[in-house]
Amino acid sequence: MERREEELQIVEEILDGKRDRYRILVDRYAPMVFSVVNEFVDAESEAEELAQEIFVKTYERLSSFKGQSKFSSWLYMIAKNHCRDYAKNVRRKNKRLGDINGKELDRQLEHSESPDQEVERKEWLEILKEGLKSINPDYAEAFMMKYDSDMSYKAMSKRLDVSVSALKVRVYRAKKELKTFFESQG
Repeated sequence: MERREEELQIVEEILDGKRDRYRILVDRYAPMVFSVVNEFVDAESEAEELAQEIFVKTYERLSSFKGQSKFSSWLYMIAKNHCRDYAKNVRRKNKRLGDINGKELDRQLEHSESPDQEVERKEWLEILKEGLKSINPDYAEAFMMKYDSDMSYKAMSKRLDVSVSALKVRVYRAKKELKTFFESQG
C-alpha cells in the first residue's frame, strides 16, 4: 500500500473512533513539525508547546483532510501557518509561551533539608507516582528517563529506538497529563 493511501486509511480509522492510531502520524511527522517550529523559536519549552499545539490543531481538523495532497504537505501547511500566527502574536504582545511547568517539577523533585520539606517531598513523590501510573505508559517512561534518570534526548532515543522529536512530544504530553492529574488532586 502506498504511503498516501495508508495515511488516508489511518485518518479514516481515527475519525471512526480509533484515536490511538493518531500516534502513528505524530511519531512519523514529529521531526518535520519540530523542524518547522525551530525556525520560529529557540527555547526548547516553546518548541515543545508549539509542536503540541500543532498536533492538537491537526487532530481537530482531521475531518478536513481529503487526501488530495500528501498528509505531510497538509500538516506542513498547518504547522507553518500556526507558527506564523504565533510569531505575529509574540510581536504584538511582546511575550513568550511559558515553560510547561518543568521548572516546578524540577523544584519539587529536589531534596530538601528541613523535616517539613522532607515530608512534603515524600508526599509529592507519592502523588507523582500515582500520576505516572495514570498516564500513557510511553509518556511516563520518557518522562522518568528525562527527569528521574536525567538522560539526554539523544540517549533516550538510542535506548528506545524512537526519534528525539517524538520523545520530546512524549515528555511534553507527560507533563501536560501530569499537570491535569495534579490539578484534579487539589
